Amino acid sequence: MGFDQRACVFLRAGAVMTCSVGVIIDAPAARAQVMFSNQAPAAGINIIHPGTMAGFPGNSMVAGGAVGDFNNDGWPDLFVVQTGTTDRLFINNTDGTFSDQSAAWGLTEAHWGMGASVGDFNRDGHLDVFVTSVGTLASGYAPGHHRLYKNNGDGTFTNVATAAGVDFVSPAMADGFGSSFGDYDCDGDLDLFVGGWVQNSEGCRLFQNNGDETFTDVTVAAGVFNINTHGFSPRFIDMNGDLWPELLLAGDFYTSKYYVNNTDGTFTDMTAASGAGLDSNGMGQACADFDNDGVMDWYVTSIHQEIAIGREGNKLYLNSGADFFTETAALAGVDDGGWGWGTVAADVNHDGLVDILEVNGFGSHLDFINERAKVFLNAGGGVFTEIAQQAGFEHTLSGRGLVSLDYDRDGDLDFVAFSWGGELQLWRNDNGASLGDWLIVEIDTGPASNLAPNGIGAKLTLTAAGVIHSRFVDSGCSYLSTSELIAHFGLGPAASIDELRFDFPDGSTVIKTNLAPNQRLVITYAGIGDINTDGVIASADAAMLLGTWGALGGVTDLNSDGFVGAADLAILLARWTLTP
Repeated sequence: MGFDQRACVFLRAGAVMTCSVGVIIDAPAARAQVMFSNQAPAAGINIIHPGTMAGFPGNSMVAGGAVGDFNNDGWPDLFVVQTGTTDRLFINNTDGTFSDQSAAWGLTEAHWGMGASVGDFNRDGHLDVFVTSVGTLASGYAPGHHRLYKNNGDGTFTNVATAAGVDFVSPAMADGFGSSFGDYDCDGDLDLFVGGWVQNSEGCRLFQNNGDETFTDVTVAAGVFNINTHGFSPRFIDMNGDLWPELLLAGDFYTSKYYVNNTDGTFTDMTAASGAGLDSNGMGQACADFDNDGVMDWYVTSIHQEIAIGREGNKLYLNSGADFFTETAALAGVDDGGWGWGTVAADVNHDGLVDILEVNGFGSHLDFINERAKVFLNAGGGVFTEIAQQAGFEHTLSGRGLVSLDYDRDGDLDFVAFSWGGELQLWRNDNGASLGDWLIVEIDTGPASNLAPNGIGAKLTLTAAGVIHSRFVDSGCSYLSTSELIAHFGLGPAASIDELRFDFPDGSTVIKTNLAPNQRLVITYAGIGDINTDGVIASADAAMLLGTWGALGGVTDLNSDGFVGAADLAILLARWTLTP
C-alpha cells in the first residue's frame, strides 16, 4: 500500500500515521456488523435514577453502579446506586433476566448515593461493595455516610464502613465520587482509593487495608495528598511493567493525576513529566492496550469545546514506556465525546482490537442535550471510527456511569449505562457467534494469601496467530461505576490460542498453551508452586517439577534462576498445602 510521505504526520512508530491523501490502517479485511439492543425492560431492570440532589455541589453529576457475582453462582449481578432512595441489587436469574433482591440483601436505607466499586476486601471469597454517599434523608448532606457493604455469604449485606474506618473522606464536608479497590502495596489484600471532587474538601483519600477488616488513611504518608485535586475516577493498574500498580486519577479542572508506584508504599506524582494530565475536565477513564504493543494506554473523558488555545476534549495517552505518554486523541478520532462521562474499553466485535464506548450529555447545557453515546471502533493503526448510531446504541440520556459485563454468558460483552434522572439501559451485544472467536478468563486467587482476590493486579498476555493481546484484571472506576472482574479477549482471525501467560505481582508466572477458544476459563491459583493451577500445592505439582528436573527455565523454575533443580523443589515443599 502506497502513500505520499510529504503529507504525513507520525506519532509513535507503528501506532498512528495520518496523511492528507488518506489514513493508513492495519485493519482486518472483513468485520462483523456490530449491533446492540436495549434489553433492560425485558431483563426486568426497570429503574430510573431519581435525579434529585438539590443544594449539593455537583448534584447532577451522579448515577452509577457496579457488577459482581455476589451470590457466587458464576453469573454477574448488578448493583445500582440510587440517590435519595434505597440502592438496588439485581441478581442474575441465568436466563437473561434479573430479580430485584435489594430488600432481602439488606439494602433498605434511603441515602444520597454517588458511586460504587467492588472487591473482596476481607478475602472471604465473597465480593463486597463500597458505596460513596453524602448523607441520608435524615442527616442531610454530611460526612460519615459512605458504605462498605460486607457480603455475609448468605444472601445479605452488612454495612461495616464505620468499623472499617472508611465512612468518610473529608472530615469537614460531604464528598466522595468514584472509588477503586486495588493492591497498591502488593501484600495480598485490597486497598481503597476514593475520589473527592468538592472544592477544599481534601476528599481524595487512600486507605491501606490492615488485613483485619479495617483500613488506615495513608494519603499523606503515601504521597498522594493534594488539596487542589477534584477527583472523579481512580484506578490501580501497572503502567510501566513492574507489576506494581500505579494510581491513575481522572480529575476535573486539569487535576488528573498519574502517580507512579515506588514499590515502598509511596507514590511519585509524575503527571507533568509523563505527558499526562492534559485533559481539562477529566471525568471517566479506561485503560487498555489499544495498539497491541504489550503495555496499557490511558483514555480520559472530558468536555469537547473550542477554546482560545486550541480544541479541548477527551485524551488518549498512548504508553511509550518508562512512564511516558503521547497524547493522540484528535488524530485517533476519539477526542469529541461531547460532554464525556463514563467510558469502558472492550473488543466489541472480536477483531482483536480494543474499542472505546462512552456515555455523555449534560441536560442543563443547551450544547449537550440529547447527545448520542459513542462507540469508537478501533480500526487499527491508531485510528478509530464512531459507529454508535449504525450499531443501534441509541443512548441520548444524561449518561454518567458505564460498565461492561457478559450478563448472558454468550462470550461477547454487554454494557449497562446509568443516567442522571433517566432510565438504566442494558445494552446487549446482539452479534453472538457472527463476531468470531473469544476467550473470557476468571482468576481465583483465594488460596494465595499473598495475591489480591479475584486475580486483581494480574497481567494476562494472550498470543494468537502471531498477535499479542494484553489485559489486566482491575477494579478501576469508569465513572462512579465498576465493570465485571474478568479478562475478555476477541481473537480476530486466529483459529486457536497459542499461549496464555499470567504474570502475578509476586513474580510467579503461569503459562497455558493450545487453549480452545470460545470458553470461559476459570483458573484457581495458590501462588508460587501451584504449577498445575488447581488451587493446591501438592504431589501433582511436585511430579511436574521432577518431570522437568534439569530443564532450563519454564514454569517449574520457581526461583527464576534459569534452571530447574533443588532450589525450586525446596520452594515448592515450603509452600506445600493439602487444601486451599
